[in-house]
Amino acid sequence: MSSGKASSVQIWQYITAILLIGLLGFHLLERVPWIWGVSTMDQTLTAAFVYSDYVHFGWALLLLAYVALFHGLNGVRGMLLELRQGRMYTATINALFWIVFIVFAAIATLTVVKLPAYP
Repeated sequence: MSSGKASSVQIWQYITAILLIGLLGFHLLERVPWIWGVSTMDQTLTAAFVYSDYVHFGWALLLLAYVALFHGLNGVRGMLLELRQGRMYTATINALFWIVFIVFAAIATLTVVKLPAYP
């Protein structure tokens, strides 16, 4: 890496950090009662209300999960790559990064897509 220029690990960290700010902000706004026409925050945490969030904003929750997962794993990947150098080591860390990302992204996707009907 040349001085003053961000690496690809850093650039992805910046992009996902910016996305996280917006998505987490939206996620927290889901708990603000006056926006959703209820009187207390507790009412936004009922099973029916949370289920409705999944149904109507599942895409945002999935995007939040993907971005948070990528940001966290990429941060760990960056730290591990700073600890040690080597072609095989780098390839192993990158492969582990994608395997873990795909497994947890699949779990997040199934959680939202396979949501059972509300009783």
